[in-house]
Amino acid sequence: MARSSLHRLFQRYDISCLPSIDGEKTRKKFKSYPISYFHIDMVEVRTAEGKLYMFAAIDRASKFAFAFPPSGPSGQSELIA
Repeated sequence: MARSSLHRLFQRYDISCLPSIDGEKTRKKFKSYPISYFHIDMVEVRTAEGKLYMFAAIDRASKFAFAFPPSGPSGQSELIA
């Protein structure tokens, strides 16, 4: 039996949807952030030539992502803990 035939059959007998459950958890909305609130990570990228390190920054409000390599010679010399 084809999938479309099953779908029509389920719709005919009103069993095409899952029943709603009382007390079902509601999804939380994401917290709103002001513009220019960034999440910054140091990312290790593995390639055929070896490992590369990059900074990854994501603007939490607009979800715009940046990725750029550090300017130090070893790749991690710019990180200060």
